[in-house]
Amino acid sequence: MKSFEPFDLLNAPLEGVNLIQASAGTGKTYAMIGLILRLILERGLDIQEILVVTFTEAATAELRDRLRRRLREGLEAFSRGGSEDVFLGELVRRHGCDSRGITRLREAVKGFDRAAVFTIHGFCRRVLQENAFESGVVFDTELVTDQEELKRDIVDDFWRRHFYEASPLFVAFALEKGFSPRDLLGLLSNRVSLPYLKVVPQWDRLPDPSNKEGDYLKAFSEVNRMWPSAKGEVAEILLSHQDLSRVKYGIAKIPVWVNLMDAWLSNGPFPLLFMGFEKFTKKELEVSIKKGGTPPEHPFFRACETLKSAQEELEKVYQKRLLALKSRLFAYVRQELGIRKQERNVQSFDDLLTGVKGALEGDGGPRLSRLLGLRFKVALIDEFQDTDPVQYAIFKTAFGRAKSGLFLIGDPKQAIYGFRGADIFTYIQASRDVGSIYTLGENWRSEPALIQAVNTIFKNSDNPFVFKEIPFEPATPAGGRERMVLRLDGREEAALQLWYVDARKHADPGKPISKMRARDLISEAVAVEISRLVRLGRDQRVLLNERPLQAGDIAVLLRTNAEARLVQSALSALHIPSVLQAGGDLFDSHEAQEMERVLAGVAEPCNEALLRPALATDLLGVSGEFLELMAREGTLWERWGIRFRAYHDLWKERGFIQMFRALLSGEGCLERLMGYGDGERRNTNMLHIGEVLHRVSVENKTSMTGLLKWLGD
Repeated sequence: MKSFEPFDLLNAPLEGVNLIQASAGTGKTYAMIGLILRLILERGLDIQEILVVTFTEAATAELRDRLRRRLREGLEAFSRGGSEDVFLGELVRRHGCDSRGITRLREAVKGFDRAAVFTIHGFCRRVLQENAFESGVVFDTELVTDQEELKRDIVDDFWRRHFYEASPLFVAFALEKGFSPRDLLGLLSNRVSLPYLKVVPQWDRLPDPSNKEGDYLKAFSEVNRMWPSAKGEVAEILLSHQDLSRVKYGIAKIPVWVNLMDAWLSNGPFPLLFMGFEKFTKKELEVSIKKGGTPPEHPFFRACETLKSAQEELEKVYQKRLLALKSRLFAYVRQELGIRKQERNVQSFDDLLTGVKGALEGDGGPRLSRLLGLRFKVALIDEFQDTDPVQYAIFKTAFGRAKSGLFLIGDPKQAIYGFRGADIFTYIQASRDVGSIYTLGENWRSEPALIQAVNTIFKNSDNPFVFKEIPFEPATPAGGRERMVLRLDGREEAALQLWYVDARKHADPGKPISKMRARDLISEAVAVEISRLVRLGRDQRVLLNERPLQAGDIAVLLRTNAEARLVQSALSALHIPSVLQAGGDLFDSHEAQEMERVLAGVAEPCNEALLRPALATDLLGVSGEFLELMAREGTLWERWGIRFRAYHDLWKERGFIQMFRALLSGEGCLERLMGYGDGERRNTNMLHIGEVLHRVSVENKTSMTGLLKWLGD
């Protein structure tokens, strides 16, 4: 394994392939922008010859803004002949006597609009557009942001191919096991766009269940034939047999099992047995007798034993067939998706990546790589931990030459979580491929005592992140920062304190505490501790540096907005005001959940399973009693189905916002919500959600399915 060197921004080499590992708060963006200044000054590169790639539009905009400001600061430092900024001051000392330095910075500021700062998809699109001959991509291919409708059509075709002519038994089994077209679409998710994803196991042919189906149907017919005449005898035996354990064969349960057998057999052959069927089998009876007793006998028990064995064998082959179909689904969708996009002359964001990778690996690859090397002398890849194998292959092939410069900058610890499709093994492979590995070790964000505490925890484990290629590199506090110290009665408090909930006090012996109970306890404990600290602050006993601690000095970080609301509720109970600052809080609101249910009903107005929860929302206000009445009165369902079909057609023909406005007006939604105590907030949230969904649908040309998926994610 390569050694890790501290990254020296002023003296690090500006060529070769380099990996810079940067934990949060260690100045990653500062270092990257510093490298760009050095590349301009020391290698004489134009701003457009330096490629910078990051992974979101927001990050791209922020990076461009910070880079522009830093270039201006650098130009001002060179114009004045010095700077209080240590880094800029050293650059002026080294290059200030060379008139070319200030000229290069002035040109960089003047030509900044040509700076090559892209998202990965933006970069790939530019490559394909500007190198159509080498890449083999058609000039006028349309970029689509949403291919869910295409995938849905393909999944429906796959379902028809494999289930329309399948046996009713197998279709029923598949639906019971979550194998509907909707479930298959969820299974695909975004995985179908990952060309490096290996689907296992592979199947040469689908398992044939016909023999097992025959055995099962024969056994079912025998049980069905015997039951009418045997029912009374069987019930009497189970109720009165002296040697049966009443723990396993409770008197009150036997009539229930008999009724279940009645209902199950009356519906015809079904591939799954009902819960309790085993109570009629010979083996179950044999293991349910008292010590020294004799099990009851009846031909029906042997017939049920045969049926249970046949069902178990049938389920085995059905499970194998479903597994084989899942494997075939991925292959079929991948193939069909490519064919249908080619027919429509469209491509997705993922196609941009695979298109560039394919072009670099194809016949025109050497020429394309050479052209990119001429265009971009150095590439800096921000957030490299979010890179997958396709993206890394592009960077490595295009910019991995010895005379170029490739800087991969990221935090491998974040790659473990797989954000934005990150692949930890891609990062590990890159760490083996690069020439040098550097670390940014100074933490500019956290307090020294907290940094020391975190270091202590992680350095005491040989492989804290499982893989030896991702060692823990202790951080050091950056100098020159004012410390923020919390003191209680003059004593400095520990920077990191761990609390444990004693499950023995809150759960039955030997059992874990329930998640709901644990959340309530933790929320209450946090609120009580905050109350204590604030009260001690008012009494001048808890100080932050030299001033009393206040409620506004305290933040509570949680994993979900639901947990944040629990803590806020606990604080409110103690009369402590708080502000909920939650990323994406609007879409975690009750109104967002209701909107999702209503839109799902509009998208599939003939699906009663989706229409029912849509009607039960506060937005539409249909009561449980009326829903029950509708279940009995088919005409009522039909009326709602017609209304939702009209909204569906309006959405399809005139767009989301027209349908949304018609729905609010036609169903009196806003007036209904105003009847609630927090009606004004509900209406504000609902209208805001509608505006956001309208913007997404227009900007991304999102289909119904795509907009629902976006809202659900």
